[in-house]
Amino acid sequence: MLYKKHGFTLIEMLVVLAIMGVLTMMAIPTNAPLKMRQQVNEVLDYIEPLKKNVEATYKLNGFSFPETNKLAGLPDADKLISKQITSVELLDGAFHIQLGNNVYPALEGKIISVQPLVVIDSPSSPIDWQCGLAKAPDGMQTAGHNKTDIPLLMLPNACRGAVKN
Repeated sequence: MLYKKHGFTLIEMLVVLAIMGVLTMMAIPTNAPLKMRQQVNEVLDYIEPLKKNVEATYKLNGFSFPETNKLAGLPDADKLISKQITSVELLDGAFHIQLGNNVYPALEGKIISVQPLVVIDSPSSPIDWQCGLAKAPDGMQTAGHNKTDIPLLMLPNACRGAVKN
């Protein structure tokens, strides 16, 4: 007597379900870049009060940015730390924030720079600030150097630079 086999065995069904599960997990986007951008935004908030020291020193020095933390009246770089920052160094008016404590592993040891923006040929105009890979708008120039080494996808939109169509 011939035995007719109908359908799939339990093992075949489990293999198909496992393959479908793996493919589904690969198709679901991860929210890690969003969380990393949020961490970088929190880091940028940390230096808001420090900007006032740089701006005041700029005006007191005859429109020249302070070269170091000490010349801006700030603590040493290794003393400016937080739950996500291992140091904040000021060089020629630009902040260089090194990420570390309690950040995503992909951000650990990375640096984001925040540079002052001044109006060309008008040093007494108010100072603005830019971060990351953003470019200075027309009529303005940055002070200091940009040491940002955080990948573009992990930077907040304001730190990515303008997208031109």
